[in-house]
Amino acid sequence: MTSLLYGAVSFSAVATMSLLCVVAIVIGSTVRKEIPRTVSITGPVLLAVTASTAMIVFRLVQDVNLLSDENAWHAQAMLVAQFLSESSTTPPVLSEGKEGYPWIVGTLYSISGNAPLVPITLGTLMFVLLVPLCGAITSLVARDLRMTEVGTSRAIRWACYFVAVCPAVIIWVPRVLRESISMFLIGLMILWFLAYLERRRPLFLVAVGAAAAVMVTIRAQVGLGIIAGLILSAIVVYSTRFRHMFARVLLIGPIFLVIFAVTWAYVDSTSSLSAENIALRNRALSDASSAFEGGDEAYAATSIVDMVLFNLPRAALGPFLTELSGGGGAIIVAAVSNVFWLICILGACLFLPGRRRALGAASDRTEKTRVRAFVVLIVLALTLLAILSITAGNYGLVVRMRLMPLVALIPAAAIGFQVWRFRHRGEELFLMRTVDAESTRPRTVRRSRNASHRSRRS
Repeated sequence: MTSLLYGAVSFSAVATMSLLCVVAIVIGSTVRKEIPRTVSITGPVLLAVTASTAMIVFRLVQDVNLLSDENAWHAQAMLVAQFLSESSTTPPVLSEGKEGYPWIVGTLYSISGNAPLVPITLGTLMFVLLVPLCGAITSLVARDLRMTEVGTSRAIRWACYFVAVCPAVIIWVPRVLRESISMFLIGLMILWFLAYLERRRPLFLVAVGAAAAVMVTIRAQVGLGIIAGLILSAIVVYSTRFRHMFARVLLIGPIFLVIFAVTWAYVDSTSSLSAENIALRNRALSDASSAFEGGDEAYAATSIVDMVLFNLPRAALGPFLTELSGGGGAIIVAAVSNVFWLICILGACLFLPGRRRALGAASDRTEKTRVRAFVVLIVLALTLLAILSITAGNYGLVVRMRLMPLVALIPAAAIGFQVWRFRHRGEELFLMRTVDAESTRPRTVRRSRNASHRSRRS
């Protein structure tokens, strides 16, 4: 087995890790520009650095060797490194739909040599960058909602601290795995898409496409889900121009069915998974030791309805109390991280009713609410949750896959908690009094026309 400390003290490895730190600082400074200067995120950034460093030290003390999936990724990355350094003329054979990560780590290995701490440093830096990244996403959503300066500052800080203390992220960061870089790419896609909605610059869409292309090579199914979610969210945002709900349903419904059909066809073609097989294998969520392990034949699924009724609740809310006693370490990790997951879901759910009540007493609400950025977050979170319910085969994998929708869910939760908090304190959170429905001016115009008609008749 390969040791984490192997090659870590060589000059090339130290130089590579130092270069990664410099690049991370540059990226963090660029993302930081989307956050108001009056908002300090130094505290959550330092907390993220401390937590991730402590987990790396704990990992080195507990077990200095690579474990399970890490060995597979390390071996594939070494094949790429040998091919790039021309020590091998045979192209590396990599897992389909997952080639991107071995190529990224293999490129680093070709510079640093065989040093597993290099990709672990990369993952740690990606986690730390999630702090300003989620803060920037929250800032864009707050601007779209026209939140006050105080409310925006608090929402940004809450989002940053949520990332820094997320237990699942801290657990999976000090490993040679794809989680950190996947979350970082998802965050970039969301940030650039929201920036496009705000500024209408095509360059942002090009950047979203580039990040999506990389994401598809790292996690094909999640990348496809992100692309589908962005398209669907754009359609939902565009549909708000229609006044009647029936017209919106006619626009969104067929497009949603097409996206679902294409996604399902892709999953079925790449994984050979029918609805029955997925539901059967996900029956083993509570005690499976690896993804898609078959469950008891007594629980054989019969239709896609069974998959939706059984797998989706487990992926969204599990593990349940009845499942805690029969599991091992994966169940414990899932139960701990599930508390944080449910808190984020609760915060996102508090947004809409809390905001309507906060604006319910307003009498001069004449402008339509701009909730397009918040809608993008919710649609993306739901899309990734649907992908999770299809692809996850056990709670160990569920905990890792839940990190993907968390990138969209954390900013939504931070804003939702602020809406709830300001409503209960009776403070103003929004700069302009707006409503979720269409403008009331057309109704006023119609009334004035009727009044003038009556006056002419009289």
